[in-house]
Amino acid sequence: MGRTAAPVPPLSLEDGVRAPEWDEGLECWVVADPRLARQVLNHPGFASGTFERSFQLYMADATRTEYRELTEFLRLWFVQADAPEHTALRRPVQRTLSASYVRSLTARIEEITDECLAELAGTRPHDVMPAVAEGISGKVMAHVVGVDVPPPVLHEWSRTLSLFIGAMYRRDHARAAHRAMVEMTGALAGARALEGFPTDTPEDRARTNATWAMCLFGGLETTASLLGSTVLTALGDQELWAAVRADRTGVVEDLVESVLVSRPPLRHLGRVVAHDQEIAGARLRAGDLVLVSLTGQGPLDEATPAVVCPVTGASAPEPAAAGAADHNLVFGYGPHYCVGAPLARLEAAILLRRLARRFPHARLSDQAAVWGPNLSYVGLDHLYVDLGGEA
Repeated sequence: MGRTAAPVPPLSLEDGVRAPEWDEGLECWVVADPRLARQVLNHPGFASGTFERSFQLYMADATRTEYRELTEFLRLWFVQADAPEHTALRRPVQRTLSASYVRSLTARIEEITDECLAELAGTRPHDVMPAVAEGISGKVMAHVVGVDVPPPVLHEWSRTLSLFIGAMYRRDHARAAHRAMVEMTGALAGARALEGFPTDTPEDRARTNATWAMCLFGGLETTASLLGSTVLTALGDQELWAAVRADRTGVVEDLVESVLVSRPPLRHLGRVVAHDQEIAGARLRAGDLVLVSLTGQGPLDEATPAVVCPVTGASAPEPAAAGAADHNLVFGYGPHYCVGAPLARLEAAILLRRLARRFPHARLSDQAAVWGPNLSYVGLDHLYVDLGGEA
């Protein structure tokens, strides 16, 4: 006789928790209350396989058939799996990106940052996003994974995959994403990071390639967004910039945390309702998609800005209090907490310190920030600065 599956325990709700809300336009549930979000992100009643469900809902049968290789590639990303499969697939990547390994990258990231700042100085106008934010995130991930691919190509692959993930119903996005997948997996052949990962069978190779393609993808756009927003915040406040230049204890790290909280690069994570259930009066059905807010806001709410956002006109937040990193959801929560979080924080802190050392008189140009509109990703397309001469 087969085993009977263990019953899934219900969510344990605190008093006053805001119920999930159905969004007619997005055709999904939205969980905005941080207390409920933590539970949903760490509860077996909500599955991680949003790609699979989205393929079913948004891709035509003919497109799914034509681009089966692409959908299989995305399905193999371990962020789409749940325990115990997710735990087993994540563990070797987590060991690879250990805290000691990330710390060992400090000198190399400083070199990369200096290279990108030199490129920024040599371009007109001085745009932080392509030269520095995308340059650093691209070069660091190329070094970590062990591929010889320039940052513009890496970011083009990442943006192309993002467009498809956000609009799977578009055949042109599927076509472009398939091309990006082929190029990305080709570049991964022989990559250093793949050493020690299974490659004996076609299934092993597919899984390993998908894993490291996912790591490349995850370390590019969101990290570039964090780097750009961090520079914008620092240069937008003269007293804060003076504190960064003086490298007062804790200022740089607290600034990075304040940006993560006020303008997180990723605003939402997706989940799929695993079984019919009722939460605070809301009736969720198996297969429903759920957007879990990492910010406490809905998908169409305006993001709390860093400095003055030209989209909302609102002003800067205060730097995060000590220990804030322990309470926010910007890198997820529970088993799916982002394995690259320490690396992203390190890149942002190094950038602030190297920028302040080389260009202590840097300031924002007029109409410096050009924001890229996106429901899930929050970041700058351009950030123009006046470098004010080198130190």
